[in-house]
Amino acid sequence: MTQLNVPGAQTANTWPHGVNTSAQVVGYYVNTSGATVGFLYAGGKYTTLSYPGATGYTRASGINDSGTVVGDYQVNGDNVIHSYTYDVKTKAYTPYPDVNGSSTSLYGVNNAGDKAGAAGGNGVVQGFVEIGGAVTRFYANGNATTFALAINSSNEAVGEWFESNGHSHGFSRTPKGAITEIDYPGGTNTVCFGINDAGEITGSYLNSSGLSYGFTYIKGQFATTDFAGTRGINNKGAYDGVYWGVDGVQQAYLAVPQAFKLSTVKVPKNQQALLWGVNNSNVTVGNYVDSNGTAHGMMISAGKVKNIDDPKGVSTTCFGINTAGKIVGAYFDSGGNPHGFQYGGGKFTDIPGPAGSVASLASGINDSGKVAGFFVDSIGHIHGFVLAGSNYTVLDVPGANGTLARGINKAGLVTLQWFDSVGYTQSSLYNGKKFVSVNVPGAAVSQVQAINKAGDIVYFWSDPYGVGHGALKKGSSYFVFDYPKGSKTGAGGINDSDLMVGSYTPAGKTAPQAFQGTE
Repeated sequence: MTQLNVPGAQTANTWPHGVNTSAQVVGYYVNTSGATVGFLYAGGKYTTLSYPGATGYTRASGINDSGTVVGDYQVNGDNVIHSYTYDVKTKAYTPYPDVNGSSTSLYGVNNAGDKAGAAGGNGVVQGFVEIGGAVTRFYANGNATTFALAINSSNEAVGEWFESNGHSHGFSRTPKGAITEIDYPGGTNTVCFGINDAGEITGSYLNSSGLSYGFTYIKGQFATTDFAGTRGINNKGAYDGVYWGVDGVQQAYLAVPQAFKLSTVKVPKNQQALLWGVNNSNVTVGNYVDSNGTAHGMMISAGKVKNIDDPKGVSTTCFGINTAGKIVGAYFDSGGNPHGFQYGGGKFTDIPGPAGSVASLASGINDSGKVAGFFVDSIGHIHGFVLAGSNYTVLDVPGANGTLARGINKAGLVTLQWFDSVGYTQSSLYNGKKFVSVNVPGAAVSQVQAINKAGDIVYFWSDPYGVGHGALKKGSSYFVFDYPKGSKTGAGGINDSDLMVGSYTPAGKTAPQAFQGTE
């Protein structure tokens, strides 16, 4: 996952559209002066695309693997939309002839240079394809307004057509002109934005609650994506689009497929199990509920489960473990209040938080023995902390209504969850001097967890529709994932070999189970 932040774009006004196999993205944005401007994203850099002579309106909509870009523009005074092609290598613009003398918009281009678009005016708009230099105009349904938005190397085109009431329907068109309507089951206002050479189609639709979802469609099978809109797709399966971020702000993204190797961790005779931490010896910690309904903290070493139950509590959860095997977590009293602890050498030691704390939780421990966690003060405010020896350092993210420190690595980098002014959970990284946002792109709720020596971070996160997922941050890249044939995936721990642990809910079940795996 790469968040696309075009310099100079207004908030929530960036629209990616096409993507090629080099992960070059084209689209358009509205700048601070209100002008619509095209852009190219390549190798982490942005290039402005503005057709020479255009006055405040240029869009870039498609790009092929040779770096040919297609789009449209407008010149004040002629009331006509014109189109162009652009060569990424030579940086040369070439005007495209207006189709039938009408306003013309190019949206897609395949690797042979064949194109898809729409042309018309005065309420009459037809889709068109240009194949081998020959332009064919068409309607997808009767004489309904039609837009052809993408074309693949087999000259299959996709797009949308509109009913008179403004509702849209997706469609695909064969090279011989056969139209197939594509509507997401149970949804409305379907749009097909992209198609690759494997015939995989991307688009968006509204569900029964009027919420926007992206989707993919191939060989008759639909699948929703984790994002509000999915647009262009390349031949490697990477796609771009938009999502609703924290606080409901629209953002643009590029998502590149990444395989994860995940497997269930078996905890004998459990009703449910979760893993929260793992050390460099691959020893894991977490909690489970046994067949009698009793909750336990646990450590798993070489496949053997050992109960870690603080005698002061009615239940225990273990959250972190370091290379020396020291475990931190929390026990819960009869009122459900957490109290932090450290366990080592068969002994439990309380981690109560600074003076005046009424509750606490220890969630991470590094190989130097520094502990990260949080505490609740006497007036109910939640604060993060780092404990070194007997000294607490209190951590509060500026502007937060509550802060929870979750993980700490060898360098002392601390991951923190915090609650903003409207109640959303956000994520930050603290380096001893400043707090840096590390929210998962597309997350409405971003719950950062552990961090390893390299600075790789794992997450539980939820999309704007309340669906839970796992995530891994490596460098500046975010990878989002779900356990196969499961839901409510979340990653709680990661070691220096990038072994992740967490939990998911198996398909058809309601209780979580533990997993481990790697990217």
